[in-house]
This record gives sequence, structure tokens and C-alpha cells, in this order.
Amino acid sequence: MLATCLKVPREKAESIRRRLIESGLLDISFRIKGQGEFILIPVVSKEIDCEYEFVEEELQSQEKTETDYKNIVKMPAELKDYLPASYDIIGEVIIIKLDEELQEYRNEIGNALLKVHPNISTVAEDRGVKGELRVRDLNIIAGKDKTETMHTEHGVRLLLDPAYVYFNPRLATERHRITSLVKDDEIVVDMFAGVGPYSVMIAKYAKPKIVFSMDLNPYAIDYLKKNIEINKVENIIPLEGDSAAMIHDLPPADRIIMNLPHSAHEFFYDALTCLNPGGTIHFYTICERDSLDSVFAKLSMQARSMGSKITIDRLEELKTYSPTMSVYSADIRFSDLDLVEDW
Repeated sequence: MLATCLKVPREKAESIRRRLIESGLLDISFRIKGQGEFILIPVVSKEIDCEYEFVEEELQSQEKTETDYKNIVKMPAELKDYLPASYDIIGEVIIIKLDEELQEYRNEIGNALLKVHPNISTVAEDRGVKGELRVRDLNIIAGKDKTETMHTEHGVRLLLDPAYVYFNPRLATERHRITSLVKDDEIVVDMFAGVGPYSVMIAKYAKPKIVFSMDLNPYAIDYLKKNIEINKVENIIPLEGDSAAMIHDLPPADRIIMNLPHSAHEFFYDALTCLNPGGTIHFYTICERDSLDSVFAKLSMQARSMGSKITIDRLEELKTYSPTMSVYSADIRFSDLDLVEDW
């Protein structure tokens, strides 16, 4: 039968398939089909915001299988309204947050998720963050007693253990966007690199002179070193320690990535002092929606205190964090005060 498909590169097919499942856009009435270096993934609609081509292709039909864990989980019907609509998939691990009302049925929820995701081996409950390094407090509720996994996004393979390092799989598109902006021979500083999702992707697909990848978490740096080898990339220098101190020992950067939304503002002045004029900071923050202007006004004041200015080239709300707060991404350009003010 003729089906509408997304035509995607083989190395990106699995991560895209999972995203389509999460968003309810995978057409499970057809089998996925290989076509040379590409994979054809059947979809229920063309109303998908992505960079890939839609094609019409004859695909083999298949019996529909349940893809929504809510429909098969064994628990009282009146509690199903508390079930989360979304969860994180990191490699073969699902991480899900559960309200107090669901605790009695957490194992049933985990087993239901395993049934609708045959490629998943472990389901863990996210009980918040813990410690100075703000890693997730995970409680395995179904599957194997193992959280180390290999995660793939845009052809980059990342070995990690979400019980020891923080990783957000929902930023894959954002990381790809940043990578596309890196110019040849740039000096890039990844101030809070984690296991290297930004750094490794940049080294793999762009042509920077060097990427300095810093993190306070020794487990993250160990995984970063492994991911450099796994992806066979060069010109990344892993640095373990306090990025606010270490950045002053580096050559001036052309691009600095500050993916630490809860506290990136505390490191902004240090980043500015180490950025070349005309350079860019990719800044991530969590704030109240009605205080967004205030956040960037304070950053502008820091720049002015050192005789410089900032221009917000791009600002995007990445996701909601709470009823009144959101996570934002900003591309901030650094220049001299005598240039025209844009902010």
C-alpha cells in the first residue's frame, strides 16, 4: 500500500523513530523500509516540523500494535489521568517522573512502557536531582538493573549513565542547530560539556580549530573521553574542574556554549571576559516568563561594566518548565560599545 514516509539517513533513523513514537506521529500500520543509505519511516501526517523529505512509497502493511502505554498499564482507571504524557528516552533507558498518586503502581507503569518500547531494556523513575552536580536521582522500576547506555542523535554516539551524569535528550535539534553555526577554525568553549553532546557533534560535523570541553563532574569527563574515541573525533580537549576558573587560562574564544540553565547567569561575566569581540555566547536559562526582559537587562549591565555590549541575535523558548517558567535559548553576540545598540 502507498504510505507517506519521512526519508531519513540510516544513522539518524532510530532517534527520529523514537521521537515520532513519543509525538504519536509514527504510522504503525506500515513496516519501516530501507532504501540504500536512507530509511523510509511511515508517518500519519506531513504536519511535522523537520528538515527531511516526505515521499510516497509502497510499504508492507502490518498488524497494529499498541504504542501508548496508558492503554495497557494495569491500574485503576481513575488514576490514569495522572500518567505522564511524555518521558525521556536515553538509549535503551526510559526516564519518567511519577506523581505521588502513582507510586503504588510504578512497577506496572514500568512494565507497560517496556511492552510498547521493545528496544528499551530499563525504565527508571526520576525522583528529582541530587548533590552538587545535580544528577538525576533514579529508581529502576522495570527491566534490567543497569542505566549505562549508548544514545544516538544525528549520527553521534554517546555512551553515558544518567544515574551519574546529566543528559537531556530533548536538545538534539538545538545541538544540531548550534553545530551548523560553527565556522571553520573557530575556538569553541563548551563550559558545561557533560558527556560531550555539543562538543562531539561540533567536532564531528564542523571544522573548529579546537573545542575546549569543561565539566565539574569527573564521571562526565570520563564519558566525554570515551565518546571522543567512539566517534573518532579530534581537536577536543576535555578539562575537569571549575569552568569559571579554567576559562581564564584558555585563548580567547569565538563561541562559548553555556548550557546550565539554572545558574548560567552566575558564569556570564567570566565567559564575556574570555570572548573575542564579535564572538557568540549560546546562553540557556530557566526563568519566569514575565521576568525575561529583566534577565537580559542584567546580562547587558555586566557587559557594559567591562566597556562592551551584547546583542540578542536569537531568542527561543525551548520548553515549559512550570506553569509560570520556561527554558530559553539565546544567541548573544559580544561587541564594543561604540556599535549600534540592538537590545
